[in-house]
Amino acid sequence: MSMRVALKLLTLSLLVYAVAFATRRLFLWDVMPVSWDQPSQPLWALASAFLLRSIENVAVAVAVIVLAITFALWIDRRRKTNSA
Repeated sequence: MSMRVALKLLTLSLLVYAVAFATRRLFLWDVMPVSWDQPSQPLWALASAFLLRSIENVAVAVAVIVLAITFALWIDRRRKTNSA
């Protein structure tokens, strides 16, 4: 994996996170998990909020994995160039 590909993946992941986060905050800002003493909320709102939050979590996980792999490759390349 080259640094350019890693940067593209990281940028795409952060862009997906930003879009999902903004969408959830703009349209579903008042949706909370329902407890027994609160009035019920529409099921579509709960499902949409859950889906958007899941997309956010996956995007962050992908960004962390890409950063870890990129850092490991950078260390490996640096070690190879210093030893040569």
